[in-house]
Amino acid sequence: MNKGTIQFWLLFIVSIILSVIAISLFFKALKLIIYVILVMALAPIIYLILRLLLPRRKSDTDKLKKRE
Repeated sequence: MNKGTIQFWLLFIVSIILSVIAISLFFKALKLIIYVILVMALAPIIYLILRLLLPRRKSDTDKLKKRE
């Protein structure tokens, strides 16, 4: 084996390792972005469902004052 062949294989192996690292980081970032989008999409829906299911207390400040 000459020097050019060894250099080729070393560069090839290093490029494969760097590609694997880059792809794994991309998928981690993509997973985080999908989680954020789902939370932002589901939060208003869950809020509305909970607002409908849980009764609200009526306090004196909610009522309009009547003229007597």
